[in-house]
Amino acid sequence: VDGRAMRVLSVVGWFAVCCAASAAGARILAVLPTNTRSHYAMYGRIIDALANKQHRIHVVTHFPMKNLPNNVKQISLAGTIPEITNNLTKEHRTLTPEFIRNLDQIMHECVLACEVVSRVPAFQDLLNSSETFDMVIVEVFGSECFLPLGRRFQAPIVGLLSSVPLPWLNDQLGNPEATAYVPAYMMGYGQRMTLWERLSNTIAVLWAKILYKYKSQAPSQAIADRLFGVGPNLEILAKNYSLVLSNSHFSINEVRPLVPALVEVGGLHLDNNQKLSKDLKKILDASSEGVIYWSFGSMSRIETIPSGKLAQIFTVISELPQTVLVKMDRKMLARNLTVPDNLYAMNWIPQYATLCHRNVKLFITHGGLLGTQEAVACGVPMLAVPLYADQALNGRAMQDRGVARVITLKEINDLLWRDALHDLLTNPKYRENAARLKNIFLDRPMPPLEMGLYWIEYILRHGGATHLRSPVLDLNTPQQLLLDVISLSIVLSLLIMFILHSLFRYLSTKCIKWWPNIKSIERRLFRINSLFLYLFRLNKIKTE
Repeated sequence: VDGRAMRVLSVVGWFAVCCAASAAGARILAVLPTNTRSHYAMYGRIIDALANKQHRIHVVTHFPMKNLPNNVKQISLAGTIPEITNNLTKEHRTLTPEFIRNLDQIMHECVLACEVVSRVPAFQDLLNSSETFDMVIVEVFGSECFLPLGRRFQAPIVGLLSSVPLPWLNDQLGNPEATAYVPAYMMGYGQRMTLWERLSNTIAVLWAKILYKYKSQAPSQAIADRLFGVGPNLEILAKNYSLVLSNSHFSINEVRPLVPALVEVGGLHLDNNQKLSKDLKKILDASSEGVIYWSFGSMSRIETIPSGKLAQIFTVISELPQTVLVKMDRKMLARNLTVPDNLYAMNWIPQYATLCHRNVKLFITHGGLLGTQEAVACGVPMLAVPLYADQALNGRAMQDRGVARVITLKEINDLLWRDALHDLLTNPKYRENAARLKNIFLDRPMPPLEMGLYWIEYILRHGGATHLRSPVLDLNTPQQLLLDVISLSIVLSLLIMFILHSLFRYLSTKCIKWWPNIKSIERRLFRINSLFLYLFRLNKIKTE
């Protein structure tokens, strides 16, 4: 009995130690300044998961938790910056390329977010407090003004990136810039580019880096110096990321070279626990002819599409036997528009659960990365209408994989819309390709959320994991591009050619000087040999 009691006590003691170790998790500060709901869909999942693993989290966010766990503190930024939305009626008439306008807008918004957060009293109090942290998590996007937090708290920096790796991030991590086959963010090219596409792709990457340096780094540096005091340049601090988690995956996005400190966790936001409301489930279940789901995400409002184009779209929708479920506010539509009877409009729709319903046949999307990943995970073909940022890139990637067609907003008319919908709904290749891509996307050694958590805790376990840092970050540009090796090779080649040339000239000169003497000797030898042969023959005849 005593032995059994001891075993029970040992188990209880072991369990208590494990619980204590779990409760004494790492202290993590997460500063997420961008007021973009789609970005926070990824970031929020990571914060929740870290909290569930009993790490103590201090998060700065525009989207505060409603039910705050005991191990989470938050500084709410709600209401400090208006949530970003795009008006689709507005047309830009300018000679400036669209990708430059988009990048400029992103950087302006991110620098503005830095400025706003830096002046929040609760955030300033945190900086001046005696709090300590084992890790700092920051958003990697259009500004790096909070990188000095790593020095302030003597903690490793982990970056969260809601998109594919950005051009300036490649420089910060020492990741190869493969412009020959990796299309630039916002360019909308495929991986097999023509000569002119490769040229414009390379120019776009270089231009993006220049734009980032002057439109983002310069104003961000001023904010950082004011907030943290004058210290190392942000450009230097950016080369000290311990890890960056990128919301990308080679099956959906481009195959690209990756350094160990850059980990792809595309699909991390997918939530299998998402539920349909009773009314929505009833509509989906009752749609025997299938459902077309249409959403332009959280940043773009379908209601703001020019009424002329929207009228043509509604005309085509009214001809379809399928139910069309649309994320929009019906009250905001122009009064002269006639809404088809088979169209259901809702202000909010649980997208992942909807796309995975058995009756959903097609997803009309703006090509946002999160929605694209959700459609792929559910095996649903897409009609992509790119509007902004990386949406053209995502749409092109899906079109190249045979699961989507791409139409720009400017191109939309009833004929093109009708043709695209008919093709996507009746041609079985789209459904087959979508099912194949789904299997590839989901076939991983561990779910993306677990992958992200593993690598974050890996950094904690190994004290910043400096062994993941690429040595290329310690090389200057000529060394990185092997310009010094090429220069030395050229110099050595020229030197060898010069030596050989000089040797040849020297030998040639000597040969020319010796040539008359050699000829004279040859003539004398010939005469001697001729006389010898004559005497030999004469002697032979006499003997006979």
